Amino acid sequence: MFYFAYCTWLDESELRRYSQSARFMTQAKAVNHKVEFRAVKNRNDRGWCHLNNAGDALGEVVYGTVYALSEEESMADYDDFERCYLTVHGDDGNIYDCFTYRLIEPGVAMRPPNYYWQHIPKGAAAWNFPSEYQAKLRKTYEGALPCPDADRPMPKGKPGKSTETR
Repeated sequence: MFYFAYCTWLDESELRRYSQSARFMTQAKAVNHKVEFRAVKNRNDRGWCHLNNAGDALGEVVYGTVYALSEEESMADYDDFERCYLTVHGDDGNIYDCFTYRLIEPGVAMRPPNYYWQHIPKGAAAWNFPSEYQAKLRKTYEGALPCPDADRPMPKGKPGKSTETR
């Protein structure tokens, strides 16, 4: 199954914490989507990445990468996130029907902790996404409320499905 990485999994080292077998296919674009940083509804302890495809995403483009994941890895679920499906346009000229994760109930715009955020600009730069897009990600991040515990340490060990391990 194809996975569209648009946020922390743009950083290869973070992707490999979750999947050793992911196979890179291509860079891609998701049209009429936008990246947001949001808290989970009714919680204000931190922000997460959210992929918005609502009306205000019309005309927006999200840059990312497509990976082939094993069936087992494609079935992973995480607290507060849902698996959603989208079609992306690969830089290789192909169209990919992918899944990715987004918040089930996005709350207020809020920045994620620093350890989480660092993967996003690192990955976007490593993939050489357009500088305008990288600047837009930073502007979106800076426009969100600060994370109340921005300097919290990254959880140790292999990430699990609960928010405490991610």
